[in-house]
Amino acid sequence: MLEEPVLDLDDIQGNVLPGFKKDSQHFLFLQIVDPEPARLWLKALAPRLWSATEVLAAHSMWKAMRLKLGHEPDNLDFLFLNCAISAQGLAKLGVPGIEEFDDKAFKLGLEERAASIGDQPRGSGEPGAPETWIFGAGSRRPDVLLILASDNLDWAVRAEEELITSAEQQGLQRIHVDQGRVRPGALAGHEHFGFKDGVSHPAIRGRKSIAPDDFIEPRTWPEDSGFDIYRSRFAAPGRPLVWPGHFLFGYLRQFKDKPESSRPNSEPPGPAWAVNGSFLVYRRLSQNVQGFHTFLAEASETLRQNGFDPDLSPERLGALLVGRWASGWPVMRDPKVDRREQELGENYFTFTEATTVSLPNDPHPLNLPDPSGLICPFAAHIRKVNPRDDATDIGPKERTFQKLLLRRGITFGAEIEDQPQAERGLLFVAFQTSIVDQFEFLMNDWVNEANKPHANGGVDPIISAARNTKISLVNGTKSSDVPIPGGWVVATGGEYMFAPGIRFFSNVL
Repeated sequence: MLEEPVLDLDDIQGNVLPGFKKDSQHFLFLQIVDPEPARLWLKALAPRLWSATEVLAAHSMWKAMRLKLGHEPDNLDFLFLNCAISAQGLAKLGVPGIEEFDDKAFKLGLEERAASIGDQPRGSGEPGAPETWIFGAGSRRPDVLLILASDNLDWAVRAEEELITSAEQQGLQRIHVDQGRVRPGALAGHEHFGFKDGVSHPAIRGRKSIAPDDFIEPRTWPEDSGFDIYRSRFAAPGRPLVWPGHFLFGYLRQFKDKPESSRPNSEPPGPAWAVNGSFLVYRRLSQNVQGFHTFLAEASETLRQNGFDPDLSPERLGALLVGRWASGWPVMRDPKVDRREQELGENYFTFTEATTVSLPNDPHPLNLPDPSGLICPFAAHIRKVNPRDDATDIGPKERTFQKLLLRRGITFGAEIEDQPQAERGLLFVAFQTSIVDQFEFLMNDWVNEANKPHANGGVDPIISAARNTKISLVNGTKSSDVPIPGGWVVATGGEYMFAPGIRFFSNVL
């Protein structure tokens, strides 16, 4: 196995790696109306951008204070800032070399690609079609995105106002702002349908320094020799190690069928200034929470009355659609009960094969093999977007590693109990070095395709825009095709952007 590279953490923006992870995140979308002052304004922004080095240090300080105090620190606040620019924005700024990217999705923009990832076609007037978006289409396509993040909401609001005022004095104009908030109390980390989000993330291979074991992503497997087969491929249970070239320009990528090895000369094509940068996918997704839960209640009642499963609750039906219970506990570990008290092991499971070695202090049964999708349906959301050890239409399980994303999203909107009629949803943010082969592949080839990654599995019942589909459920010897009306998640805006290394703002602009 090759030695993992030292990453240039002083240049990589901090929301790419390790991610901001703050309770409030504001996304400020701007258009360039006068390129020269806009260029100078963005150039002057460089000292305010937080690098991966700085964000890692801030996270470490916060964790140390929490350990010392025995509770979350009250007065240790940070205000993170990052910036991304669209292909259209780079062209307006006169940045050379855009054509050297081979990613046609980035160069065309999200509006042009919307129909191919499952949104309603442009011109149809249907919810989700680009002409219905709040921003991101027509004259409201953004050139620049600023991402603000803090646990201090007042500080974030003040910074938002200051940045917009400053930008509008220097050749830019505000076209849209999204304000993301982590949900309150016990719901923190859960999206609005009620399910814990962001449970499973890939771990980027790489080191902070030349020290051989100074990994950016700690390796946390127990010492037990039974875990040796996992150590070379996973940083921790459920966290596959992926070579950094799938998330950052200028680094090696996966060897197709050997995740422990990188491919020689495998950096994705791009201009020299793209090194340490990453493509950013932003999707503003509105969620019909009431419609989703009404479906779960009505469909589970119908299945009970028809004798499919007399104990099928709305909560369990939802878990089968997602692949996890609301708490994040996988149905592969327990298809009948939500182990709400147990976070250890929530990512320690496979689909095709059984796991055989227990984690220390994990009392729950390990998953059984499920090669036919009888425990966790093939169409369940988590099995569609990350088939884990399943062989798929693209080949053996090792190839799934190449399709993973660094997700950095956050919820938006009021709680349904407080404002039932208000809009709510998810601000989806993901980083990668190929929008076509990563994000768009997942949407085109797996989420919205009934026969991929598993034959006859069905489309993703949660995030697919498909209407009036079905999911096949099995209970013992009984099976049932459950009609899925869909339409619970609708796109309302977005764009494809590029988050360059911090030195780009000083040296290229």
